[in-house]
Amino acid sequence: MGDGVSLAEPAKVNVRCLVVAALLGCATAGTALAQPADGVTVPGDVAPASAPAVSAMSAPELRARQSELLGVMLRDPSNLDVAFEYATVSAAIGDYEAAIGTFERMLIYAPGLPRIQLELGVLYFRLGSYEAARSYFEAALAAPDVPAEVETRVRTFLVAIDEAEDPHKITATFMTGLRWQSNANAGPGAREVTLNGLTFLLDDTAIGKPDWNAFLAGNVHWAYDLGNQGDLLEADLLLYAGRYFNETRLNTSIAELTFGPSFNLARFDIDNARLGIYGIASGIRLSEANYSGALGFGSRFAVQPDPLSSVSGKLEYRRRWYRDTGQYPTVTNRDGYQISGQTTYTRRFDERWSARGFVLGDYEDTAARFEQSWELGGGIGVTYRFFSPIAKLRDKGPWALDLESGYLRREFASPDPAVSATMAQRDNEFWVRGGLTVPVREDVALGLTTEFRRLQSNYATRDYANTSVMMNVVKAF
Repeated sequence: MGDGVSLAEPAKVNVRCLVVAALLGCATAGTALAQPADGVTVPGDVAPASAPAVSAMSAPELRARQSELLGVMLRDPSNLDVAFEYATVSAAIGDYEAAIGTFERMLIYAPGLPRIQLELGVLYFRLGSYEAARSYFEAALAAPDVPAEVETRVRTFLVAIDEAEDPHKITATFMTGLRWQSNANAGPGAREVTLNGLTFLLDDTAIGKPDWNAFLAGNVHWAYDLGNQGDLLEADLLLYAGRYFNETRLNTSIAELTFGPSFNLARFDIDNARLGIYGIASGIRLSEANYSGALGFGSRFAVQPDPLSSVSGKLEYRRRWYRDTGQYPTVTNRDGYQISGQTTYTRRFDERWSARGFVLGDYEDTAARFEQSWELGGGIGVTYRFFSPIAKLRDKGPWALDLESGYLRREFASPDPAVSATMAQRDNEFWVRGGLTVPVREDVALGLTTEFRRLQSNYATRDYANTSVMMNVVKAF
């Protein structure tokens, strides 16, 4: 048995885990208070005022109610109460054509009614038809005896339209918090490991250790409307900095910039779809020293095949360079390129429930063949939104409970001579993650995330388990 071996440089997968954890923080910051994909801030609840009455109904119940109301409305077309509920239910299931048509017919029976003009303006706003929305909002304000709540909502939407029509848009989300991990350095749990048939005893720097870290993550998005059928020029800046209480060699800083155009695919008769191409520049610092840099390019798409579903994905190429340091003396073995991709399908069942499934993979070509690898996996997730149990927070937005699980298979091209002369590394990675988001203002939320991650590897030095708890505050701008 060896006298106590120190693995001065964490395994490739262990460093990868640190970066994945960092990017998870950035992604959470970008979605915890997510705005619509086009960058337009929607002011408050854009559904009709009676929406709370239908928000508790499931999608099948809403469709059944819509059919029932349609029959009643055809028998009694002048019944405005029935027509209003029909339009409300139609809007809730995304049938905007039926909702708009019904509200417009109601104006025949009740011309100039501000409430109906408000609802029509809201629906056209949701569809991005800002000129039509503005005309209905202005007509609502011009009516005599406009209710105060209607006037307030109309003026809020008019401000939002002015902002939406500005060709320059900047949005940002920042998150700060604390994370505790049972195995912060993603090290093995056992001291004894077998390397090339010999048993060694790992020292304290190589085995898994618990630790806390504080972090700051941010995502800044800039978009410029090119004035050409909805085409945009977009840039995203992703930032992350994490500082550990004890394992300071794990201190991580990440910056990534993407820049390029995105195109509205309606010109090809593909509605509610965008395709973007962009360049990538990124850098990572680890243990207060430059660790790696990358240049590359990518393409992403997003499409909404129906009002309740969305599909998004991206494919990226990065040329990466690494820098050896005292803490990480052999990382230049990983110099090379990476090709990665991911596709996600999301389905909203009703106002409360939504689910998603995703597949992802990547291939890494490296200077040292034993660092060359591919991975493929996927996962599923579900989100449940519900009214705040705290009365004072109910007007700030719904709480969101999220659960996700996933799996990755990873294989390396050849054996690592420091571990085995005959056997290449093979990994199975699993994770389960749960999170709660609590809005305390329209632009501020509190978050709590827990995760269990298990990596099973035929290399004992790579095998680990980690439980983490993250508490954070998110601010959207």
